[in-house]
Amino acid sequence: MARAFLLFVIVLGSCAPQARDISLSSVDLSDMQTVQAIQKQLGPRDGAAFADFVVRHHVKSASYCGDPLVRADGEAPETVGEAIDLSVRRDALERQASLETKGPKHPRELAKEAWDGLIRDRDILVDAKARLSSEYGSGAERRPEWTAVERRMAEIDKKLVAMKPTVFSSGS
Repeated sequence: MARAFLLFVIVLGSCAPQARDISLSSVDLSDMQTVQAIQKQLGPRDGAAFADFVVRHHVKSASYCGDPLVRADGEAPETVGEAIDLSVRRDALERQASLETKGPKHPRELAKEAWDGLIRDRDILVDAKARLSSEYGSGAERRPEWTAVERRMAEIDKKLVAMKPTVFSSGS
């Protein structure tokens, strides 16, 4: 009954407190209708952060990350706004830590990624030529699109030839 009343108050909007000010202790975060009603009142970024909090950082969630979100004083967040802020901060720290553990890429790895990108681009152009041939038959080679594709493929081939010693050399 209390959940239905809270949902009714939230949906009313004008009578409800601002979504960020809603007390977490008064909300059943396992009830997705209630969570979605709150999320709809928030902006897109806050709504996504609140959903992230409920799914990943709420202790009773099936996808709980295992590390509770707490304020600077060591207490759990009391409001939706605090939960959002803590969730955004935690996610930013996790992203930063992930980037730091990856470290800088070796020049050969960067060259290989560039090589792979050029190969993908070339494959797309090969497919474009096949589509033109399929559509226009033997007249495809006289189409301006064919010429543009050929020109772009020649540019890519030139880059691949220049990169080959760097990407496939036996040195470190």
